[in-house]
Amino acid sequence: MDSQLPPPAPADPRDPQADSRDSQADPHDPHGPHDSPPPLTERHFSLGDRRVRVLLGHDCLDDVAQALTGLDADRFVFVTDDTVQGVVASKLAGVVEQTAPALLLSHPPGEAHKNLATLSRFIDLSLDFKVTRRSVVVAVGGGIPGNIAGLLAGLLFRGIRLVHVPTTVIAACDSVISAKQAVNTAHAKNTVGLYHPPELIVVDFGVVAMGSPRDMRSGTCETVKNALAIDPGQIPTLRRLLRPRADYTASDLEEIFELSLAVKSRLLLEDPHEKYSGVLLEYGHTVGHALELASAAPGSGAVPVKHGEAVALGMAVAADVAHRLGALGADAVATHEELIERVGVCRCLTAGLDTETVMHHIGFDNKRGYEAHTSSDVPMVLLGALGVPLGLGQHYLTPVPRRAVRAAVDELLRRGRECDGGHDRGHDAHG
Repeated sequence: MDSQLPPPAPADPRDPQADSRDSQADPHDPHGPHDSPPPLTERHFSLGDRRVRVLLGHDCLDDVAQALTGLDADRFVFVTDDTVQGVVASKLAGVVEQTAPALLLSHPPGEAHKNLATLSRFIDLSLDFKVTRRSVVVAVGGGIPGNIAGLLAGLLFRGIRLVHVPTTVIAACDSVISAKQAVNTAHAKNTVGLYHPPELIVVDFGVVAMGSPRDMRSGTCETVKNALAIDPGQIPTLRRLLRPRADYTASDLEEIFELSLAVKSRLLLEDPHEKYSGVLLEYGHTVGHALELASAAPGSGAVPVKHGEAVALGMAVAADVAHRLGALGADAVATHEELIERVGVCRCLTAGLDTETVMHHIGFDNKRGYEAHTSSDVPMVLLGALGVPLGLGQHYLTPVPRRAVRAAVDELLRRGRECDGGHDRGHDAHG
């Protein structure tokens, strides 16, 4: 049965229901007064009845630090990874430490460290640091330290304040705009977690623009997902913005962020825990998460696939599955292919993966149990047209025969093995 969301909010992402802005600042003007960066602009979005403040700026780390010191915290716990620690997190911690003690917790980069062992270590170190209910946990980095920090903040004293300072496109445009916090297990991604909304999100697009081309491509995939699954009215703008070389300016990235915020703020207002209409944000993730885990497994021989890349490839599989089932037309499948190509993600990333390993991880997908299904089915978010989800019940999930999923995964991996497009698998071939 076809089902469709209510019509989207007005096309302007600055809809007053979702956010407000500082009328004195123009975020797209590269020259503020006296050639200095413009002041931070402000947005908001709501997780149900919980309003979240968002501050945006360019080359504004001093302003970010000032926003943190204004929180009247007795202690700050910064959570980051070893790559971001010396670039951003140490500077912020050094500034706020002038007003309150600051602890800097860092882990090696990568999904392998987004687990209960890292979380447990950080909990003990935070308690040794004598955090209290007035303390603030600050996540600085991409989605991995962001999720670890979110779970840390949600567990300490059953919930203390959380601030996100995302430094990657995917964190800014996707993972921090959520109350979901989770870590991985050996079986699947994001299977142990809770809901804990941030107090504040501060984005410095000058920092985000320092990311590698590959990180840029990965990050923009989630915005493409929102357009394909929820708001296809954004597709013309994405056609203008996206480019495989991923040579985005800070202003480009702010525009991409606004597209994501417009979609996610609408869904989170009505579904703050992303269990109903918010499940549409999981489009491409069933196979995507499996590709991530399969590629990161020791001895796989594959280049680890980044989250956004995996989601893009997972959307290609979802479109293939829906087409095989007679639900999605060839034109819509072609639009998937076109936008994924414009982002610069190639199927060559799947070289070295095998179908059995991918299907094993699909069997532990975190959407199991929303709707009744058998062991021979895989619950997936599928589309009947761009922006029109299929689905039984209220979770927009369709039970798909495992054989149909397997056939589409086989096709994805076959095309990855045969790719001769000259892509440097997993590296910055376009950069």
